[in-house]
Amino acid sequence: MNMHFAHLTVVVKLLILSGFLITGFSCAVLGDEQNVTPTVQSPETTAAYVPGELIVKYKDGSVAALAAEGTGPVALEALGAEVATDFSAEGLSNLQALDISGSLSVKEAIEELEQSPYVAYAEPNFIISLSLPETEPANENDTGEISALSYPNDPKFSDQWGLTNTGQTGGKSGADISAAKGWDITTGSDSIVVAVIDTGVDYTHPDLAANIWTNPGEIAGNGIDDDGNGYIDDVHGYDFINNDNDPMDDNGHGTHCAGVIGAIGNNGVGIAGLSWKVKIMPLKFLRADGNGDTAASLNAIAYARRMGADVISCSWGGTAKSQALGDAISSTNVLFACAAGNAGSNNDITPHYPSGFSSDQIISVAASDDDDGIPSFSNYGASSVDLAAPGDWIMSTYPTALGHQYVKMKGTSMATPHVAGLAALLLSKDSSLTPSALKTKILSSVDKLSAFSGKTVSGGRINVLKALGGGSSSGVVALPGQSNAPKDLNGDGKYEDVNGNSRTDFSDVVLFFKQMTWISSNEPVTVFDFSGNGRIDYTDVVTLFKSI
Repeated sequence: MNMHFAHLTVVVKLLILSGFLITGFSCAVLGDEQNVTPTVQSPETTAAYVPGELIVKYKDGSVAALAAEGTGPVALEALGAEVATDFSAEGLSNLQALDISGSLSVKEAIEELEQSPYVAYAEPNFIISLSLPETEPANENDTGEISALSYPNDPKFSDQWGLTNTGQTGGKSGADISAAKGWDITTGSDSIVVAVIDTGVDYTHPDLAANIWTNPGEIAGNGIDDDGNGYIDDVHGYDFINNDNDPMDDNGHGTHCAGVIGAIGNNGVGIAGLSWKVKIMPLKFLRADGNGDTAASLNAIAYARRMGADVISCSWGGTAKSQALGDAISSTNVLFACAAGNAGSNNDITPHYPSGFSSDQIISVAASDDDDGIPSFSNYGASSVDLAAPGDWIMSTYPTALGHQYVKMKGTSMATPHVAGLAALLLSKDSSLTPSALKTKILSSVDKLSAFSGKTVSGGRINVLKALGGGSSSGVVALPGQSNAPKDLNGDGKYEDVNGNSRTDFSDVVLFFKQMTWISSNEPVTVFDFSGNGRIDYTDVVTLFKSI
C-alpha cells in the first residue's frame, strides 16, 4: 500500500506540473415555497365554493337545451336557476354552469337536481386557491458562480441547479435532470404550444415575449371576434376569471411557471427554459390574490383544446374532487402535467386533484431538491404520484410590473412545468406522440432515486437526456477524447473502468484525475463518487487508485 501511495505522489506531481489542478466541489443551500394549497374539501363536508353557483351535467343533450330555456323535465326556472355558461359550445357536451337566485341554497339545488333521472351529476363551483408564494428576488447584478459556462450563455443559468447541478447551491453534484446534454439533441420547436393555466403570464417579459403564443386568426384591437371562437381580440390567450382578453399576470405564479417551461435559452438574458423554442399560451383563471374557481378552469381547458395546445401545465389543485374538471380533462387529447400538492402528505390516503384523476393524460408531479431528496413540503404517493422534478428554490421569470424580473420559488408548482417543458421537447422531436406515449417515455426514463422509491409510481426524477433517447441507460457518457463510455465491471454501481476499455488499471486513475471537473458537471456523480462523500474530489482519486 505504501508503494501505491508513492506511485500516486509521483503521478500527482507530474499532473500538477502538466497544468492540471485538483478541484474540490462545495456549495451552498437554498430554500422553500409552498404555493398550491386549495382550501376546498369534498361537497359532503364544508367545501369552499362560489355562493349561488353550481355546475350540472345532463345525461342527454336535448335535455340540456330545454333546461337552458327553463322548460322540460329539468325546469331550472322552478329552482330559481338560470344558465350562466353552456360549456357544450366549448366541446364539453351537456355541461352547464348555473346561477341560483331563488330561495334554494346551492346544496338544496344540487339535491333537487340529482333527483332528476336526466341529471348525471351536479356539484358546487368549487373555489381554487393558491397560497401566496414565498419568493426570493434574484440579485440583478449577480451572474452566479458558474456563469462562465459558454453554453447556454444566459447569465442566471448558474442558479438553475435543476438543469445543471455542480453543487453550486450546496446540494449534490449531478442531482439534476441532464438538461444541458439533452439540448444537444433538441432545444424545442416554435410549432409546439404549451398552455399555462394559472394566474396569467407576463407576455411582455424580455425572456418570454418571443415565445408567447399569438392567435393566428385574430386581429389585435379591432373589437371583432375574427376567428369566431367566441372571444374578442384574444391575441395572446384569455382571462377567464375577469372575463377579458388580457391574461397579464398580476400575481407572479404563472409567469414563474412559464419561464421554467419556455424562457428563451442562450439569448444572453436571464435564464434558460426547458424548451428554448416553444409557444406559451397564457390562460388566466386565478386572480391577483390567487383565487379562482372550477368554472373558470373549465373554460380555460376548453379554450386550450379548441386553440390547439399540445401540452397543458396545471400547477394548482386541492382535495375537492370536481367531476366536471375530470370530464374536461378527458375531453382533450393532450398531456396534462399536474402538481401533486404541497401539504407534505400521502396522496394515496388523501387524494389531490386534478393530479389524482385516473387518466393516461395526467402526470402527477412531486418535487425533488438539490440533493435528489424529497422536500418536506412535497406530496407523494406510491400509486397516485408519478414522478419527481426539481421544485426547491427554482429560479425563473417574474412579472416586471411586480418589481423583479427573476425570483426563486419552491413547491410542486415549480416541479410541474419542468415536466411540461420536457413534454414540449419530446414533441419537438416527434410531434406524433400521443399523450399516453409521452407519459410512458417520461416515466420510463427517470433516474431511479432512493428518496422516491415507494413514494412515486416511477421511483425517480425526470431525466431530459434519457427521455430524448440520448446517453446510455445509466446516463453515463464517454469522457472527452474517449470513444467508449465508462463501465461498471463488477456490478457495484461504480464505474471504475473510466476509459471504457473493459479493464481497470492505472490509466483509469490518470484519466479520472484529469477530468474530475468535467465529470462533476457531465456525469451522474453517484457512479464516480468512489469515496462516498457525495461529491467528486481528490478522495475519489485515492479510493480508485487503492482499488486497482
